[in-house]
Amino acid sequence: MNIDITSAAIATIIATITSTLVALIINKNNNKRELDNKLDSILYLALQYPYLENKEFTNNWSSKYDLSDEKSLRYEIYATLVYNYLSRFAEFYKFNIKKIEKKLAIRDWIRLHGKYWYDPKVPNENIDTYDRPFIKLVDYYLAGGNAK
Repeated sequence: MNIDITSAAIATIIATITSTLVALIINKNNNKRELDNKLDSILYLALQYPYLENKEFTNNWSSKYDLSDEKSLRYEIYATLVYNYLSRFAEFYKFNIKKIEKKLAIRDWIRLHGKYWYDPKVPNENIDTYDRPFIKLVDYYLAGGNAK
């Protein structure tokens, strides 16, 4: 059996491979840009409401707050935004702890909001919502883990 590959066929194959690689790179860059924009939004909220990143406030978190307590309501939503972001960020870096820590102070952020992780308003919400690799990552940091 003799396969005759013409230069046109080779050019088509090369063009297909090239366009696929370019599309993958563009998609990765878009995903990274989206992550950066989400981080900016979260940081903007923390700038508007500094208590959201205040250790004294986060260490006193309890899911048993008064529903008219605006600060606690806001913090609950904020902490959810933080963990949603961290989950996407960790997934983007394929849960590689060293790469993640090189790009973001994830360890500090998870620990700052650890009480919320263990005590969400809806019991088991966090462990039921997030995927197993992220849950393991959070548990690793809350247990004192460190990649360095």
